[in-house]
Amino acid sequence: MNIKAMKRESVGTGASHKDRRAENIPGVIYGKEEGSISVLLNEKEIREVLKTQGDSAIFDVTMEDGKKLQVYIKEVQRHSLKNQILHVSMQTLKPGQKLTVFVPVVLENTENVKIGVLEQALYEVSVETVADKVPEEYTVDAGSLEIGDTLTVADLEQLPDVEIVEEPDTLIATVSAPRVEEEPEEDAADPEVIGEDKAK
Repeated sequence: MNIKAMKRESVGTGASHKDRRAENIPGVIYGKEEGSISVLLNEKEIREVLKTQGDSAIFDVTMEDGKKLQVYIKEVQRHSLKNQILHVSMQTLKPGQKLTVFVPVVLENTENVKIGVLEQALYEVSVETVADKVPEEYTVDAGSLEIGDTLTVADLEQLPDVEIVEEPDTLIATVSAPRVEEEPEEDAADPEVIGEDKAK
C-alpha cells in the first residue's frame, strides 16, 4: 500500500487542530539517513492502512518530491473519547532490515465448540522478520477442542524466515468446564413444639 505525505511546515497545538480539520493527520518519519521529518498524512488513506494492517502496518510513503520511503508504524496516538487519530509515528525500513511487529491471532471454527467455555488468552504474537515476510495474521483451528484442551504458540504455523518471539508453551486458548451455579438452600422451618400453649 502506498500513501502520499506532505512536509509539515507548521507545528504546535493550533496547527495540529487546523490540519485535522482539513482531514490531514500530523505525523513524523524517523530514519538514520533522513533524521526526523514532520509530515501530514491524508486521514482517509491512513485510516485505510490501519483498518487493513493494524497498528503495526508496513507501507510505502511517497513524499512531495517523489521520494518513496518504506515505513512501519511505531505509534498511533488517538483521542481518548473521540474516534480521532491525533498523530502517527513511523520508522523507515531498509531492504533486508529485520523488525519486530505484532501479528493478530485468530481462532477458527469456534462455533464447533459445543461443550465447555472457549476462552482466548492471547490475541497477538510478536514476530521478528523482514518487511515483506510479515504475516497478516495467524489462524488456528479451535473447532475440535474439548474441555481441558489448550492451544499454545507451538500450535501456530511455522513460516519461513519468521521467528515468533513468544515461548512455544505460551497459552493461546483453552476450553474450561461451564460453571454450575448452586441453588441456594432454603432455610429449614422451625420445628413445631407439640403441646406448647400458644395462648401465652
